[in-house]
Amino acid sequence: MARDPAEVSGSNRQAARERAFRLLAGTVAALFLTFASVGGVFFWYDHAARKVAHTHEVRNGIADVLQALTDSESAQRGYVLTGEQRFIEQIEDGRERAEAEVNAVDILTADNPQQQARIVTLRALMAKRLDVVDQVVAERRKGDAPAALSIILRGEGIAAMEGVRRIVTQLETEEARLLDQRARQTVLIRAGLIILLVGFALVLTFLFVKAQRELSLDREVEADTAERLRALLADRSLLLDEVNHRVKNSLQQIASVVRLQSRSVPDGPAREALDKTLDRIMAVGRVHEQLYKSGGQVGAFDAGHYAKALAHDLVDSLGREDVQLTTSVEAHVLDLKQAVPLALILNELVTNALKYGCPADRPCRIHVGFGTDGQDYRLSVSDDGVGLPKGFTSRSKKSLGMRAIEALARQLGGRLVVEQPEAGAAFAVVFPRSQ
Repeated sequence: MARDPAEVSGSNRQAARERAFRLLAGTVAALFLTFASVGGVFFWYDHAARKVAHTHEVRNGIADVLQALTDSESAQRGYVLTGEQRFIEQIEDGRERAEAEVNAVDILTADNPQQQARIVTLRALMAKRLDVVDQVVAERRKGDAPAALSIILRGEGIAAMEGVRRIVTQLETEEARLLDQRARQTVLIRAGLIILLVGFALVLTFLFVKAQRELSLDREVEADTAERLRALLADRSLLLDEVNHRVKNSLQQIASVVRLQSRSVPDGPAREALDKTLDRIMAVGRVHEQLYKSGGQVGAFDAGHYAKALAHDLVDSLGREDVQLTTSVEAHVLDLKQAVPLALILNELVTNALKYGCPADRPCRIHVGFGTDGQDYRLSVSDDGVGLPKGFTSRSKKSLGMRAIEALARQLGGRLVVEQPEAGAAFAVVFPRSQ
């Protein structure tokens, strides 16, 4: 048994959606994992790079300590030889710089117990060397240069300075080892990051190619589905037009029978009832006529166009030139389920206006309107004839036509509104727009 094209197209679209969802899920998962990995590697690389920078900072600090002590030692010799005050200032500056740099290196190497032990030794040697400098300066200030030279020649300061250089060398050697280790680690992380980025690019390329293939396949499925749906819609539109045409022809046949029956009945209530029935049949027939002439707009009913055409037909059927018809209608497409009730309401209202508002002995004007009223539709028929009795309401006259209008208005979910203008009568049916 052949499957319905709509069912086939639906299954194809479902399969396309499932493929697109799987591709999207895979892409999101790949992107998430890749970004997480890249983020982790970047964090690792940043940590390693900071460690390398930290090692450079320690090495610079160690070199600055040695340079500050050397400057103090040189200034000591200059002061012993010349006695100039500026060398005292250089000694103090070197002392302050050395202490500041040692404190900085102490903080930077707080996570390395071996380096911390060397810093303790360095502080002791620095204190000893600076103490010798202070002794030399004190003797030179007294003017006793030979005593100052004798302190220097004892070699305590030279030994302390040699110890400082030895400790500085050990600190430098350890930091050089750490720098080499951390530099290799940084290179490895950088290489891993490059490999990860290349892999990410390959994954994106694969997903892009796969997405292109899926999109191409989906376009083929959509094109095939669209072709099937167009063919299906054309077939169903043709069928619906044929049904509406046959219904309209059937209603015309029924109208012909009613018309023949009406002609065979003498004037009176029976003939009037048959004439009204004939008008109602023709009103419904015009609905189906408009539907099969709507140009393929399936299930749609242009209420504005219909109201104008039906009103003109009803007025023209009287053959009276003293009845002037005016219309103010808006083109609004209604659902098919609203068409027949609206057509019958309009037929009743226009027929009543012609019958009661336009007697044969006087000219009159009839106005038909259709449009929107806020969130509702509004169909109105008014005339400038003799008007309604005082205190007239829709319930005060229980004719078949008025009861039919109220019932049809309720079928549309609306209400009948009776207005009493200064001249003539006015009726309106207000009903909600279809959802």
